[in-house]
Amino acid sequence: MTTYEPLKFILQEMILVYEKLVQVGKEKQETIISGDTERLLSIFSKESALLKEIGRLEEKRQAETQSYQSLCLSELIESSSSAKEKEELLFYQNELKAKLKELVEQHKLNQQLIENSLVYVNRMLALFTQPGESSHTYSAAKNYPRESSASRSFFDAKV
Repeated sequence: MTTYEPLKFILQEMILVYEKLVQVGKEKQETIISGDTERLLSIFSKESALLKEIGRLEEKRQAETQSYQSLCLSELIESSSSAKEKEELLFYQNELKAKLKELVEQHKLNQQLIENSLVYVNRMLALFTQPGESSHTYSAAKNYPRESSASRSFFDAKV
């Protein structure tokens, strides 16, 4: 009877790191909305460290599954003789899938927020950098016709 305890431990660690990544993604969403670039840079470093951790755990998981002559979790679940181990491995597999799905959705939302911000910035830049006849700033008086005193309204008159 094969025990998958080392693999289960690795899968538990992976689930915890993916949960942290989802939380960082939500924090990133709030930061993007607020426009705090300093905080966004610190979030990028957190995210990078978590992604390195995921890579390390994935290498450990692959090495562990190879020791069972299998590369994927589904094959291990099918080949397990214990109903309890099958259930536990299936639980971990479903948890990982759920966390990855949540992470992908959060990533898509953050990506859309960033794209919207870039579109806004580009439109504002275009508005201020377009050469045109009308200037958006004050300039020297052009040859505008002066109003005569006869055309002044009641509110413009001195009393």
